[in-house]
Parts: sequence; structure tokens; C-alpha cells
Amino acid sequence: MAHSGNHPRRRARPPKNGDRLLSNGDPGTDGVQDEPAAEQARERLAEESPSGQEHQSDPQRAWSSGHSTQHVKADGSASRRKSAKDAPKRSTAMAAGIFGTVLVMLAVIVLVSVTGKKAPSTAPSSGRLGMQPAPATVANAISHVPLAAFAEAGTTITSSGPYTDSITVLKDQPSMTRDGKPLVAYIGSNWCPYCAATRWPFAIALSRFGSFKGLRVTASGEINPSIATLSFYGSTYTSRYIAFLATEQCTDILSSSNSAAVEACNGYEPLQSLSPTAHKILLKYDFPPYVSSANEGGIPFIDFANKFLEVGTLMDPTILTGLTHVQIARSLADPVASPAQTILVTANYYTAGICKLTNNKPGSVCKTAVVEHATGLLKP
Repeated sequence: MAHSGNHPRRRARPPKNGDRLLSNGDPGTDGVQDEPAAEQARERLAEESPSGQEHQSDPQRAWSSGHSTQHVKADGSASRRKSAKDAPKRSTAMAAGIFGTVLVMLAVIVLVSVTGKKAPSTAPSSGRLGMQPAPATVANAISHVPLAAFAEAGTTITSSGPYTDSITVLKDQPSMTRDGKPLVAYIGSNWCPYCAATRWPFAIALSRFGSFKGLRVTASGEINPSIATLSFYGSTYTSRYIAFLATEQCTDILSSSNSAAVEACNGYEPLQSLSPTAHKILLKYDFPPYVSSANEGGIPFIDFANKFLEVGTLMDPTILTGLTHVQIARSLADPVASPAQTILVTANYYTAGICKLTNNKPGSVCKTAVVEHATGLLKP
């Protein structure tokens, strides 16, 4: 879909050293009804998947604070750190470039960093935050945006977003469901600034159909200053209308290790591995012909029940630069000012996409004028 204005483009960079897709040991279907996949992906999965074998370590394991703030690769070159203004609009997925002779599965330690501490009052100025429980101010602002605020923000597209050409409408694909509900699957990483921008409007939109418990705050680690954001890791989502599967593959904490898993995380510590379902849809839909070869394997990646794909961020992360989590949350009270307007307009488009999955339920959300207008724009 076309849009007005310029925006940063992001080219996915395949990991080196034969980095591989991961399985977190969830049941083979993640509770998802059997859906046909591309024959090639199915054959690979049948040959390579550990069939639900457990691959996670203690999720409470913490990362030491004494590590280097710059990762150096095995070849001696420093990991890439770009300004968001100069970078394209997708970040490297931990398992993005599944290239080489054979695709195999790799177990990775799940690392959770800096838990149980009070959320920072200022946006981090270094590439390290870890995760902390979301303050009540942030959690409440996300889940209680008034209908009038969505209406006032509208659907206007600006130079900072939403970039609706990041949305791909799929045709003739098998429906993806869990427990009889459309399944929305998200794959990202804490360090990724484009994922950081995505989570704000995405979490707001999801909150219109259900509720989160245990959301955390973190910050992207790729640019300085970091972008204050949320993390879906460790959270639960409950909804009558949709199911949600979230994977945060990497932390925002730089590692001194040169392992393949760290290299696949762009120099950051690994966090969460892909379930079989996430592995399957990433393999199929985050690569050509659904994604251009220049953007294959990138994050953020969102699959809306195999009806829509997001293949890049819908908004520019730089509009959040220098703001704290609380400041971003409080900005939502002024839906015609930055950054709230871009966040809420983007949330309206996410809402419209989800309404297409739920047959416009609930009506109190999907039948509003602003969502119906956005829904009409979500066409090939």
C-alpha cells in the first residue's frame, strides 16, 4: 500500500556462522489447529525440528553487569550500530538468514536480565537496560485509551507513520488459529529500535480486544539514546476474540561472547527461542515471495492469522527518542500531538487489521467510524 512522506527503510541482514532457527520446546502445534504450510518448510521442519524437546533453561537466570558495552565479532569487526535516521526500517531477526546447506535447530539459553527493580525515571542513555515490570502508569495508559482519543487521532498518514506499505495482505492462505480463535504472532527483539516503536501501538491495539498481564519495560539497545519501549517477554494475554503468540528473541544487553547465538542477536544476549509455530510461519512468510529479498528474515515480524503480515515497522522510532516510558504513556492524553498521534493512528490501523480477523467483534471497537475508515484502507 502506498503512503505519503518519507520514512526509514530497513534491510534485513542474515546472521553469519550458520545461525539457526530455534525451538523452545513447546508442543509441536503450540495449541494451533493444523494449517498447511509450504511444502519446503514442512519438509525442513519434519527433518530438523526436535519435536517438542525442551530447550530452555531457568528463565530467572540474570546477566552480569560487568560485560563489555561493545560486542566484537569473531572476525574482529565491531557489531553494527546505526542511527535510526540512517538505518532502514527492519532489524535483523535472530534467526533471519537461514542460509547454508542444512537448516537445523539450536538450543539457546534463555536469559532474563535485571528483574524486580524499579523502572527507570529517565530514558537509558546506554545500550543496557534489561527488563523491569511496567509501572502502573504505563500499563494503565496502554489499556485505557478512551474511544474519543482514537477518534481524535484519526487515520492521517504522516512522514513519521504509519507506513501502511509495511502491511502485506495475504490471499488464499490457510487460516491460523489457536483454541478456535485467530492467532496473531509477533517476533521481535528487545534491542531492535523498530520493534521498540512497534510495541507501543501494537500493545494498545491488542488491549482493545483483551488484556495483558505482566508487561515489562525495556529499551532498544541499537541506537543511543535508546528508545524506551515495552517487552512482551513473560507477559500473558487473554482475549475472547483472538489468541496471541509473542517471541522476544534477544535482550538489549550487549554480550562479550562471540557465539553464533550472540552474533545472530546482533551482538546482544539471547532471550527467547522460537516455538514450532513461530518457526514455521517465520520460515514461510518472512521470506520471498511474501517479503522482498532485501528485507527477508527481518524484524519486527507480525502474522495476523495468515491474513495480513507486517514486514517492517509502521512508525518511525526517532519520534520517541529521549522520552521515558512514563512520558510516552502520558502523551496519549493528547491525541493530536507528537508522539501520541502517530502512536494512536498506527494503533487504529492495527485495530482495523484485527477486526478483519474477528468479523468486526467487538462492535464497540470495530464499528467505530475511525476503525471502519482504516479497515477500508487495508486493501492490496
